[in-house]
Amino acid sequence: MSLVSHIFFKIANTKDSELEACEYLDLFARKCGFSTETIDEMRLAFIEAIINAKEHAPKDLPDAEKNDIHVTLTHTGDNIEICIRDYGKGFDPSVVEKPDIRKKIKSSYKRGWGLMLMEKLMDGADITSMPPSGTLIHLVKKRLATAEPNEAETAKEQKRFERLKYILGSFIDLSSFLCQSKNLQSGLRSMLRILLGTIGVSRGAIYTYNKEHEQLSCFVDIKLRANAKLPLLKLSSETLEKISKKNDAAVTDIIKADSIFHNAFKDDQIEQVYALKTDDDLHGFLIIGGKLHKSDEPQDFDNELLTIIARNISSAINTYNLMENLKDINSTLDKRLTELDKVREATQIISSELEVENLPATVDGIFRSLFGIRKFSMTIFDPTDKHFTICNNDRGLPSTIDMWSSPVTKYVVEHKEAVLVKDLKTDPRFQYPRCKNYASDSFVVIPVITHGEILATVNLSDKGGDGTFTERDFELCKLLCGQLAIALKNANLYKQGITDTLTGMYTNHYFRLRLAQEISRLRRINSQLALIIIGIDNFNKHIEEIGATNLKDMIIKKFGSTIKRVIRFNDLACRFEGDKYAIILPDTTNDGALIAAEKLFNTLKTIVIKNDSKEFNASVSIAVLQYNVKMDANEFIDVAERKLIQGQNEGGNRIIS
Repeated sequence: MSLVSHIFFKIANTKDSELEACEYLDLFARKCGFSTETIDEMRLAFIEAIINAKEHAPKDLPDAEKNDIHVTLTHTGDNIEICIRDYGKGFDPSVVEKPDIRKKIKSSYKRGWGLMLMEKLMDGADITSMPPSGTLIHLVKKRLATAEPNEAETAKEQKRFERLKYILGSFIDLSSFLCQSKNLQSGLRSMLRILLGTIGVSRGAIYTYNKEHEQLSCFVDIKLRANAKLPLLKLSSETLEKISKKNDAAVTDIIKADSIFHNAFKDDQIEQVYALKTDDDLHGFLIIGGKLHKSDEPQDFDNELLTIIARNISSAINTYNLMENLKDINSTLDKRLTELDKVREATQIISSELEVENLPATVDGIFRSLFGIRKFSMTIFDPTDKHFTICNNDRGLPSTIDMWSSPVTKYVVEHKEAVLVKDLKTDPRFQYPRCKNYASDSFVVIPVITHGEILATVNLSDKGGDGTFTERDFELCKLLCGQLAIALKNANLYKQGITDTLTGMYTNHYFRLRLAQEISRLRRINSQLALIIIGIDNFNKHIEEIGATNLKDMIIKKFGSTIKRVIRFNDLACRFEGDKYAIILPDTTNDGALIAAEKLFNTLKTIVIKNDSKEFNASVSIAVLQYNVKMDANEFIDVAERKLIQGQNEGGNRIIS
């Protein structure tokens, strides 16, 4: 019998501290002459009371002592009294519903097991709440009187049933916690803590199995120091085969025989090992250390209870993994649906655009929005001059590029296939100076093809984030470019109906229509607009002088193709009438229009057409006019045309503004 009848100690509000407190209770109760079965019951109620106190205790009071849990153990006669006090906000135990395990499984309310357990296992359980000064739990346990063997066995089995029901109920709580995709490690630690306290063990661990790498990692470690001794364990194929063939979960002998495991832990540190399996899938191992009370007798463990618990832990891990997989699948599906919805909207926008000049800007905005790219360029193939016109160019590229000057363009055109480069450093196909302009080493180039004909190419680079385009990005890009091919084909067909057959420039009718639209847009967004009209000076006279009437169409065509090549992609070149051309310059000031006019003037005057021994080298006059909001479209055209006539009458070969 113990000479110490009263003990007071404080428990820090930290993880697993209740297991260390159990060692004091276990030793004190044994010194006071209580049986192992009675101590097991006390321990369960004691753990639950401390867990309850830790939940309600404050964490950051200025008085550090009030953050701790205060415990007293008192032995009087045949009783042990346990008082557990916290200094939290308190709660009303009368409103806590008594749980029913059959209802618990289907209910969203998962609390109440601890209070029921304290009442079932102890001979007295009183909870006094003192808001806001905390809660006092007072537990009383009597020493069992000697009973008939049959009665004692019945009582023992009844208590065992109560313990099992508590454990399973608590595991239902924790399984629900895990089903809500909460922290797996936290949930498993709680399960292990409840188990160790129930069977009177202070040390244990849970290892989880990674099937892909065929290795175990220490996932939960309670005072076993498994994380330090053996954080990773790779079992031999023979050991895994033995475990898979074993019908029950107890695999202590098999694991202890493994040399790596045997060298990491002493014989007395590990008492039991249970495989965590569902069907044929191995999830890990449950490691049980020695009991709190050491004796010369062999350690007595309830194998049936531990097997049931191991199955429940396995089920919890499996359920959590299934929920995480389902969560990932749902997240992926949501992402795919969002992507497809954006692609659907993008295809509608692309399909509705009939103006070739507007397509690049439209597609640029779509690709930047979908993929977070910082650089975009699109080239449209001009079959007349066998080159690509580069539009929406923010990459420092020239305005045009021939088919073979870029290794990427050459490869894409020759093979008629899209290119995804994940890392430029390791891709030997594309090593050229302009690669240094990329902020990242990943880019995508896609040919826009319809009926085997390449209409354009799309180049995407400098993606945000890690800068790497994924296979999924690549597939979505190709899908959008497939729609772009249809839109370009439709736009080209539409353009044929509004294009001058000789020069390939827009007709006078379309010129007037677009000019009216640009004026309407200008008034809506308060932008700028300029107009250029070009006339070949004394055209008919020069033709007659060199006797080149048969070359008249060729000359008009040559001037038209030169104008188209020189102007910006967004500028609209039209055949105004006869030997006159008009250019609409959206979002352009008078100064900007003059710069464009000078560039055209200097280029067009270099055109020389020979007919036998005679040469045609005509000059041009260019009228430049900034739009005034007081004008309508016809007046705007008339003023510009009068300026041109005036300049030609004054001798031509000049720019008039």
